[in-house]
Amino acid sequence: MAVQYRTGKYLDEIHETSIGTDNVFCEVNVKEVQESSRLLVNDICKTFGAESLTNLTPAMMNKNTVVKAQMAEWLFSAIYLLEQCSLPLMSNARVQLENLNEEKIEDQKSIIKLQSDLISQKNEELGLVSKTVETELKTYSSALQQSCSTALSPKNIAAAVQKVAREDDRSKEILVFGVAEEKGECATAKVAKILEHLEEKPKFQQCRRIGQQRDNSVRPIKFSVRSTDIVYQILSKAKRLREVEGYKTVYLSPNRTPEERVARHKLVAELKQKRTGDPNSRYIIRKGEIVQAALDESFHSTG
Repeated sequence: MAVQYRTGKYLDEIHETSIGTDNVFCEVNVKEVQESSRLLVNDICKTFGAESLTNLTPAMMNKNTVVKAQMAEWLFSAIYLLEQCSLPLMSNARVQLENLNEEKIEDQKSIIKLQSDLISQKNEELGLVSKTVETELKTYSSALQQSCSTALSPKNIAAAVQKVAREDDRSKEILVFGVAEEKGECATAKVAKILEHLEEKPKFQQCRRIGQQRDNSVRPIKFSVRSTDIVYQILSKAKRLREVEGYKTVYLSPNRTPEERVARHKLVAELKQKRTGDPNSRYIIRKGEIVQAALDESFHSTG
């Protein structure tokens, strides 16, 4: 008479959670499989007098003391755990490892590109500083040639270097307009809140109101960050404030010199004229020039 195979206690919990059905196996089922395997191995070792699975041998299991139905149940449970649970888990793990390796490679490529862009940006900044110093020195050299009485003194050189340093500091500063001014306020906390809405958390310093305090007038807040890259990143997100309740009239801009502000004012006026004369096109300011933008490109202007 054929023995009726049954799953017994070893696979009850697995069947209750549908592990292995339709070839589906998830990592969350690992504990159930481990527990079923532990019960199965413990019962087999206990029956044949082995302390653990490492001590169990085929000779120990070749005894007539165990009925065929029990051996059939053990064998069926072991095969089921292997084929329907362990192997699918290994397959899923292999696929996930391959995906993680691919993601790691892509992340490494992105990091290399960012490092290359950062190096290029730093080289460009160094080039600008060098050009400014060269221009100042040429100016003083020309003055020396025109008048022998004017000498290129250490004082003049120091003034040129200080001017370059001030311009470098200014390039790392941001002005915030439209933030209500309150008595006893903390400007640092207000700027931190704005940056939080922009999903930016840079280290910043020298945060304060600038200009003379007057009635019915709100002074801008000035703060500085570590690099011009951070300035550009923050300004590129500034338009998001238009969608934030309580910040729709807040405006961020770079800290321009008086000459730059005049040039900017003229450029904005010219931009308005272009948009009025050609409403079907999009114009923006980019790197100090008015350019025509693609239809799907943002109106945010830089430069």
